Amino acid sequence: MVPSAVINEAVVFCTALAMWALIERTPREKMHESFRYFTVLSNLFCALTALVLMACELFGIMPPWAVAFKYMGTVAVTVTFLTVFLYLLPATRSLEGLLNTWPEIIMHLITPVLAIVSFLCFEKKGLSGWVVPLGLLPVLLYGWLYLDRVVATKAWPDIYGFNKDGKWRLSFGLMTVGTVAIAVALWLL
Repeated sequence: MVPSAVINEAVVFCTALAMWALIERTPREKMHESFRYFTVLSNLFCALTALVLMACELFGIMPPWAVAFKYMGTVAVTVTFLTVFLYLLPATRSLEGLLNTWPEIIMHLITPVLAIVSFLCFEKKGLSGWVVPLGLLPVLLYGWLYLDRVVATKAWPDIYGFNKDGKWRLSFGLMTVGTVAIAVALWLL
């Protein structure tokens, strides 16, 4: 079995395990609230992209569209990883809700690292620069959803503190620039 497939299996398994734990510990009537978190969405998306790539590898093919799809998932979980370690941990000075339980360690650390290693070491060969804008899509779509739900309609609490003191424009701008940097870096490395 090729190393990419093994790592992608680990991504799928880890995500399934973390989601199982999330389902087990979340009251049924609050389960939908879990899908407010980019961490959950990015991990599920990355697992889906890993599953697609595994299926392709099973048939001995590695089509560019499947690698581009995996690239999108890798960018998304890399944003999760770096947001936790560069913004949320320093801002909150607490592991609470970020790295204090094994599902959080899986979703904030293990899955992103596995996806990055798999993509950079085994999958990205010959990937065209046209994929860089695709890598931005998950974060930009979530960003617009977050703006709508937190700033415009106030239907969600500001779970990341991005609108603290009304500074959502700065947060949105920094997350966009950061995502572009991550997308370009993953493409160039």
